[in-house]
Amino acid sequence: MLKLILPEEKYWLSFQDGVEEMKKFPTPYDTNAIKSGLKCDNFFDYKIDCENSRLGIGLKDGYVASTRLWLIEDEKFVGIFDIRHGLTETLKEKGGHVSYYTIPSARNRGLASMGLKLCCKYAKEVLGLDEVLITCKAENQPSYKTMSKVMTEMGGFEDKPAILDKEQQKRVWIRTRYRD
Repeated sequence: MLKLILPEEKYWLSFQDGVEEMKKFPTPYDTNAIKSGLKCDNFFDYKIDCENSRLGIGLKDGYVASTRLWLIEDEKFVGIFDIRHGLTETLKEKGGHVSYYTIPSARNRGLASMGLKLCCKYAKEVLGLDEVLITCKAENQPSYKTMSKVMTEMGGFEDKPAILDKEQQKRVWIRTRYRD
């Protein structure tokens, strides 16, 4: 069974295993949002960091409140999703509402797509967002394929690419509810 949850202590050891796997197999597409979520040594500090981010406490300039969620499959951590509650002008070009990462051993099984759908549901039900923007580097084909698939299933549109820091960013808006 697949679920997207706020971090829970009972999955901390599984999360730590996932972090080690991420470190062993980094990708050029790892985002700062995901990396920042991996910096705590214990669950208590991690949970405080997550809550501060969710409540918008102690954010760096240019950052917005965000909720960090764990993707759990059969009681094992397999990925992380970070949903920003709003967008700055920069995030409208690069970053969007959602950053996500699945651990290498969980890839190529559709988990990122299923997790992104759950993330959209959370964005609608908890944050009240009618649509979310997801961006990726143009050459990040796995992420682009995932965002496009979910956009096709849930509705939305592909916005014109943005150029930021000399890199082309693919930009996809996804409705947070299924089409009627």
